[in-house]
Amino acid sequence: MAHPSRRTVLRTTAATGALAAVPASTLLWSRPAVADTRGPEQVHLSYGNEPSREMTVSWATATSVQRPKLRLGTAKDGFGRVHRAETRTYVDGLNKVETYTHRVRLHGLRPDTAYVYEVSHDGATAQRGTFRTAPEPGRRAFRFTSFGDLGTGSGAFKKSHIHGAAAVRHVEQFAPLFHLLNGDLAYANNNADSQPQAWNAFMNNMSVSAANRPWMPAPGNHEVEAGGGELGYASYHTRFDLPDNHTRDYCGNWYSFQVGSVLFVSVDANDLAVEDDASLDPATGQSIYISGYSEGAQLRWLERTLARARAGHEVDWIVASMHQFAMSSSAGSHGGDMGLREQLLPLFDRHQVDLVLCGHDHDYERTYAVRGTDPGNLLRPSVVSDEVRDIDTSKGTVHLILGGGGTASHDDTYLPDPDGSGVPEAFVRTERLTYKADPDAKEKATWSAVRDPDTAFPYGVAVFDVDPGTLIGGRTTITVSYYHTPSATPANPVPTPVLFDRFTLHRLRRDCRTHPRDLATVAG
Repeated sequence: MAHPSRRTVLRTTAATGALAAVPASTLLWSRPAVADTRGPEQVHLSYGNEPSREMTVSWATATSVQRPKLRLGTAKDGFGRVHRAETRTYVDGLNKVETYTHRVRLHGLRPDTAYVYEVSHDGATAQRGTFRTAPEPGRRAFRFTSFGDLGTGSGAFKKSHIHGAAAVRHVEQFAPLFHLLNGDLAYANNNADSQPQAWNAFMNNMSVSAANRPWMPAPGNHEVEAGGGELGYASYHTRFDLPDNHTRDYCGNWYSFQVGSVLFVSVDANDLAVEDDASLDPATGQSIYISGYSEGAQLRWLERTLARARAGHEVDWIVASMHQFAMSSSAGSHGGDMGLREQLLPLFDRHQVDLVLCGHDHDYERTYAVRGTDPGNLLRPSVVSDEVRDIDTSKGTVHLILGGGGTASHDDTYLPDPDGSGVPEAFVRTERLTYKADPDAKEKATWSAVRDPDTAFPYGVAVFDVDPGTLIGGRTTITVSYYHTPSATPANPVPTPVLFDRFTLHRLRRDCRTHPRDLATVAG
């Protein structure tokens, strides 16, 4: 089935050339202010195609405004030239509310450099932020963080909790270079009568951190919204400007970027999962089921991207971020998705993806290193090592569920071990069923290594510290620390994170021309 380009849904009011820097005198002459002079809000950052040299600054305004713009500078040099913003709008199909967003794509930045910026428009007070570009390509140490299922941070919206505000502040406490947000952002589709307002609350909450460091999202099932175009992504696309995947119709749905020697791939699992858990179309009463919408385009892109990374010597690590998962032993689980097991895991195995970060179930679970499948028709991933502290990911992939960002619902109750073997059960979803329908199969969760059953600590954030090592062809590591927290309350709005799980991933650097995998390829 052919799907319309996102350009048929969104309205852009600036030509491509308007994104380039122009002299300040061109933009700052006196003009009458528009009626609404409230300043920019929902300010957030995202990487361009080259994180060491490109950054996109995005924001929103309550109405249409005159001459939205950005001033950029450094602490050393002060503010320099002014950049004119592109404006993008959309009208929510359910509420007929128009959203106005603006963005500037910055190019030619200096690697590993701190910048300051101001965004404004005629007649409004500027909003200021800061960011640091990624280090130049090569083997560099850095930190990133991740969770999914955040919500708006306000109990006024369904599926949201005030802990969503605490979670954003926890990210700031750990001060990563960037944050990966593994789907289910605002839960706006659960607030059908106020979808735009839910998004506004989410973006303003996220901005506490995302105005100072990139937040890089993957779409979840709750980003599929009634009244949001054929795929339901109109709101998501309007608010986020993401690296180019070089497709005509699906830009922003999936993408990749590289920091240091780590390749990050953001996957749209809505395209691959068999589960039916999205908004209902009020006109038909049917769910907006978009599984398979790209007709293989995403998988072909992913195959090319992963193959290119493993064919070279610049990428040591591959980290995938997505929403739905292939494995979970939660008692309230959506079920390990057969669509992902059939289509995605063979790609991850073939190209030695090291780490997969998911959300969807609102809890924490870690797998052993897995590769290939066990005998049977459920394609259960095979455990290749029972090591839980120092894990060689060249042998297998570790999957994490990080679904305790800030949503109001919790899934941190797990299926038991029914036969005393020490191995719990897990649901598997093998066909299209809505979330409220029980998953249709079970398996022994031989792959489950660590679970967090402490219901007093239902939320959490994962912190990843990349150490490139010092020797050519030598050991490189990623240390993973998962901190869980009690629920935020009015009396304790930002509870202290508590370390729950820490482990190290390792592999050999690929900057040696006689890397073992290269020798195996030659020998084959």
